[in-house]
Amino acid sequence: MIRFYSFIFLFLVARAYGWGPHAEITQAALDALGTNDALIRRLGEQAQRLTNYAWMADYRRLPFEEPDELFYADDYLLFPEATTHWDHICPEVKLTYRPYFRRALQALRTETPRNAARWIGSLLHFVQDTGSPPHAAEIRGTLHTKMETWVDAKLIRITGHQPRLLGTNDEHALEGFLRRMDEIIEFSKERAKKVRLNVEIGHRKAVEPVVLESALETSRLTADLLHTLGEIGSKQGAGGSELHGVVQSRDPVGLERFPAKVVLEGTSFSTLADLSGRFEFRNLPAGAYEAIALRAGNGLARRRLEVRPGTNTCSLTLDSASNLLRNADFTVRWKQQDAPDCWDFWQGAWNGEIIPLKIDQKYRLAAKFKPGADGEVLLRWTRYLPHAVPRTATVPIFQSKKLTSAESTHEFTASENFGLLQISIKSSGKKPQDVCETVELMAIR
Repeated sequence: MIRFYSFIFLFLVARAYGWGPHAEITQAALDALGTNDALIRRLGEQAQRLTNYAWMADYRRLPFEEPDELFYADDYLLFPEATTHWDHICPEVKLTYRPYFRRALQALRTETPRNAARWIGSLLHFVQDTGSPPHAAEIRGTLHTKMETWVDAKLIRITGHQPRLLGTNDEHALEGFLRRMDEIIEFSKERAKKVRLNVEIGHRKAVEPVVLESALETSRLTADLLHTLGEIGSKQGAGGSELHGVVQSRDPVGLERFPAKVVLEGTSFSTLADLSGRFEFRNLPAGAYEAIALRAGNGLARRRLEVRPGTNTCSLTLDSASNLLRNADFTVRWKQQDAPDCWDFWQGAWNGEIIPLKIDQKYRLAAKFKPGADGEVLLRWTRYLPHAVPRTATVPIFQSKKLTSAESTHEFTASENFGLLQISIKSSGKKPQDVCETVELMAIR
């Protein structure tokens, strides 16, 4: 059984900053909605999971843990309208509002409640981070951390708040949402100015009530947003076709709890299957589609579909490859035509998703370099850290290994100190597919 905790690599991202009470802010908003709100009715039991999903945007390239499964958070963070990870601090965080609002609406109309809730959770993270005083005021460093965490989360309650509708259709609601975001930025920026000196001198008692004001206003904003998504999400986009399918695959060693991802090439539609392989799309326009399925520990499946009015069914069978890397041959390019999915460019290298390894399992990594390619494949391991939170953890790299065309394979055994692996492909000015034909990580049985 694989042991997995929430953590991050020091080499993975620069130190990020997280608004401490995401769960409490979300819970206060859910309490304000009540049980008869359209969003609560649509999401059902998944509505309560928003208190956890509101953290997802801090898990770049990382698996995100739920009680019954693991999934890559990037499957709900990167898509054709958002092809890169944006900063969560003003002004760059403003780039997230439009695409994630629209994607959350799309998920409500076309995907299962579980998938819809996760897309909404991604949006909530950016919204709630914006309401943090140092995020709004563009303050970084130690001052940032103190300014947003010096708050008593138990006091975050918005009893009596009546969630308001930000618009009656998609565009009006989007514009109302953007105005509301401008308001929270100004609101929290003023609070940041007010407490800055007290934060600098360590006067926490004077800071906490002011930061609480921002947390409460962010909770009201969250309630308004959730109420709006529920209302317009249930009234728009009905009448399309349905596609129900199953992805058939075998469970990979150590990654049994990862589901398959299904994308419709050339569109913005994507979803995750459940662990039995079942997936569905609702309200699809009728027409021809190219469906692609991929899963960690399996290969790919492609199938041409003709979606007709009414209910359609399909089956996708993943090939027998047991590569623990998704899109290891770089052929799936759903979110960007010239860059492969599951690989993200950062600090001069193309970085793959982080692989949780099975302790005491032996592995082989083999890189098939293209003839004459000038580049290297870098393996980096770190250890499991229980209870570490991605926004604050600084995890040492315990070992790294470079592979080149002259030495293109490496075998190792996973242990506590070598329990997480990330693979990066580095070559000046080139895409990963220009360096390698494939990279294969196999569990040796």
